[in-house]
Amino acid sequence: MPVSLFRIDQEKLSRILKSEFELWAHNFDQRPIPQAQESRAFFIQWFAVFAPECFEQSLVKAISNFAYETKQHVDFKRKKWYELLPIEIALYALLSDSSWIDIARANLNHHNSELRRFVLESLLLVVEKLRFDDPYMLGPVSDNLRTWHMGSGETVLFLSMTQGDSKMKQIQIKRWLDQVNMSPDDREELKALSNGEFIPNPFSYHVSQFTCYILLRLASHETPLQSSFVSKMPNRRIQIIPEAFQLEFPVVLGSLIWQRINKHPLFQPFIRLEQVET
Repeated sequence: MPVSLFRIDQEKLSRILKSEFELWAHNFDQRPIPQAQESRAFFIQWFAVFAPECFEQSLVKAISNFAYETKQHVDFKRKKWYELLPIEIALYALLSDSSWIDIARANLNHHNSELRRFVLESLLLVVEKLRFDDPYMLGPVSDNLRTWHMGSGETVLFLSMTQGDSKMKQIQIKRWLDQVNMSPDDREELKALSNGEFIPNPFSYHVSQFTCYILLRLASHETPLQSSFVSKMPNRRIQIIPEAFQLEFPVVLGSLIWQRINKHPLFQPFIRLEQVET
């Protein structure tokens, strides 16, 4: 559908992004973790993927500083890592530094099913930036299949949407089918994928759920904190922000964002592996 008249209020959006991060950081480490935390993190992640031009350098620097400081905490590996995870992945989208997804890749096969699901959902928006042949992705996915982890088939579907040659993907999936003693449900799903069948996108509900938050947040009045949390953050890590952040905003930024969304595999109704003759 044509969206040539769809405009983005860059000033307002920059303020909202700053406000969402400040609110998220202000409420960090509450237990139990409020639902709003996950929604705010997804909001930041969504714009990091589809509208990185909307992030001011100062905000990207503040987010990375907060993440860096949090990772130095003595309790980070025990209970803080998963709350920070979506923000780390947003930084990966903004800076293309793979170190920000190290923890996510290492926990795709986490023994806790809820955390394993959360890790997968946190990676969904950056699926286009990931590679199928990444050993740090293939290893955990293979382990999920071997140990009959709940949702193992979905990690394969996720991996099939990453960058990579279709023939290579087809060979790997057939290798799993031949060599791995997986659950009957996973075997059925991988066979369908290997045969080029259209598989309903299992991630649609998750995306639509948080898209509702995005729409409501953009339509609401701005609610920044009384004092600027960002200005009080430590400045121990200096990030070199890519030149792309220096560009002027295009008049049709809205149309550009729309195109990016339409091309993203996560927003397609089906997942299908292109068939290649061997």
